[in-house]
Amino acid sequence: MKYFKAEKPLKIKLLRDLSKHIKRGNPWIFSDAAEKTKSTDGSYAHLINNKNEILAHGIYSNSVNLAFRVLHIGDKKLTDQDVELRLKTCIQNKKHLLSNSNQCFRIINGEGDELSGIVADYYAGVVVLKLDGPACEHFWNKENIAQFFMEQSFIPVTCVYYKRKNKEDDKGSILAGECESLNDHEFLEHDVKFRTNIIDAAKTGFFLDQRENRNFIRNVASDKTLLNLFGYTGGFSVYAGLGGASKVTTVDIAPHAIKASDINWSINGLSPERHAGICQDAFEFVKKAQEEKKLWDIVITDPPSFAPNQKAVEAAKEAYIKIFADSLRLVKDQGFFAASSCSGHINSELFLELVQESLSRAKRRGKVLLIKGQPEDHPFPMALPEMRYLKFVYLQVFK
Repeated sequence: MKYFKAEKPLKIKLLRDLSKHIKRGNPWIFSDAAEKTKSTDGSYAHLINNKNEILAHGIYSNSVNLAFRVLHIGDKKLTDQDVELRLKTCIQNKKHLLSNSNQCFRIINGEGDELSGIVADYYAGVVVLKLDGPACEHFWNKENIAQFFMEQSFIPVTCVYYKRKNKEDDKGSILAGECESLNDHEFLEHDVKFRTNIIDAAKTGFFLDQRENRNFIRNVASDKTLLNLFGYTGGFSVYAGLGGASKVTTVDIAPHAIKASDINWSINGLSPERHAGICQDAFEFVKKAQEEKKLWDIVITDPPSFAPNQKAVEAAKEAYIKIFADSLRLVKDQGFFAASSCSGHINSELFLELVQESLSRAKRRGKVLLIKGQPEDHPFPMALPEMRYLKFVYLQVFK
């Protein structure tokens, strides 16, 4: 099968020597380092140095800052056989995550799986496929990738759905197979039931990267009150409830998210009296809770990315410090605080510095009990630390 558009390759010349950068395995070349040329976004290209030597083959885009995505290092053309081998390797490396108790995991994590610009998540038989922008949409043949999933025999697949960004008029379509419940698809994660509206939900339908961190919260929530800020559809909340939390509060600004959190709580057989879903801006909720001197045993603060790009980092640092510091003031003395960030532009070292500054502003001391990140099905190249985006720290907090 043809998995990508293999037109006559362009020649893209590097403006400075990045040979070591490329050979170490960093697959990204930005526009300030590559000669600009008129072409269709998503064209197959050779990356050449000032001696006209081919350093890599990949995908070129002249309309975004990420100008070149490496698919092969050196003068070796990508073939459909290469792509199919990489697709099979993805599934073989991760199929052990599929079990009677766990029906969800990431199959393809873009550059981390040598399939640049492709993300695919699995939810109880449904593969949700995403492509990163117009260049990747032009380059990759999504219909044939979908057909591969339907024909492979490693994991059971009944449907492949192509999902675009929610702001697009055309949100997506079924590429292969059938699914009657894309608006209300149910799956298991560590024996926990969740339902998701794949068509309208964020990302591919759920935040699978927090899977192991949610499971950790289940293990420490017994008999505790828990506040889940930016709770979305209640992932951490449901795990806490199943772990025996006495009372769980989920806060999110989106009405549909709070409704979904109540549904996810209910389908797991949890008592509605133990859960409060509050539709409110988390910053406003925290401010009011401080005024009312409310306290919880565990507070989880997992905001959306405040730093979608490098230019936003300085403003994001202050936003993280503010919400973390205000959240820490809601933790009982000797209680617990979980802070998380999903921004690749905030590295692990900086993230811990922000948590430390938050503790100082809140006039609290913290003891680190756990530091975690994304799970094994979200791999990243060693030479591309920006893809090590998820940070999660669990502290005990003292006045």
